[in-house]
Amino acid sequence: EKAKLDVWTKEKAGNPLYFYGRQGNAYDPRDQSEDLGDNAMKASTYGIANLKRILPNAEKWTYEAGKDYSNLSEIYSEIIGQFSRYMGHVTFNIGGLSENYKTYDQAGAVYKYVSKATQKEAVDFLNKQLFTSPLWLINSDLLNKFDNGSMLTRIKSAQTSTVNSILTSSRLLRLIDNEAKNGATAYTVPELFTDLRSSIFAAGRPDGFKRNLQRGYVDRLGSLMVDAPMPTGLPPGFSFTPVNVGVTDIRPLVRVELKTLYAASKARAAAGDAITKAHYDDLAIRINDILNPKK
Repeated sequence: EKAKLDVWTKEKAGNPLYFYGRQGNAYDPRDQSEDLGDNAMKASTYGIANLKRILPNAEKWTYEAGKDYSNLSEIYSEIIGQFSRYMGHVTFNIGGLSENYKTYDQAGAVYKYVSKATQKEAVDFLNKQLFTSPLWLINSDLLNKFDNGSMLTRIKSAQTSTVNSILTSSRLLRLIDNEAKNGATAYTVPELFTDLRSSIFAAGRPDGFKRNLQRGYVDRLGSLMVDAPMPTGLPPGFSFTPVNVGVTDIRPLVRVELKTLYAASKARAAAGDAITKAHYDDLAIRINDILNPKK
């Protein structure tokens, strides 16, 4: 029986229609809930196009005579939630690692890193769709019917949660591991930082959304400069081994990135309007405190 099952399995091996992946896999971009496609960037582009069609019609489609705007508020929250979900699907490609179960008598690798081109495509998508302020979500005619001043927070949450996901120590370690194994064909941490910075700290006056994003980026980098505490509330018998960032290349690379951002912030604090100067002066102080913590 086992021999026959092996034959059937090998006949279908390599056919994407029969691919099996562990749901909840932390590194394979093919193993995600609510994502059945083979290119999250393309699929999410189509998805966002649909959201952009829904948003202007949301009031008309949720209209109920004599009712308040609760339905409209709920639909708007769902639109932002779905938008954020697309960002998560794309993020999985960065530092992604495919897992293909094989036996000794099957050729090929079990684990293979997502290509450099695909990882750069993912970062480019995030830069364009999320880290460039998604102003299409700011529909004042709708927001003034249910939003009581939380718009900045909504967008900040979508942006910073994605930044935090990109810059997890485990993801950065996979990038470092990939470079060690594959050299010039790998997408590296310095390249990731450069690509993110090109959008998050793009030239020009930062609006309120971009200022929040820049603070969130600096704060996340800062968190990588300190040792992670043991999480609380773990169930009995549950073991947890945090990544010791201090003994990896992560911290030196983060330090270099922070120094780059410090120099840029100091330069930008010398020009611009009052809020721009105040923002970059504050960023420079934050970065200095991270790099030179008080004893």
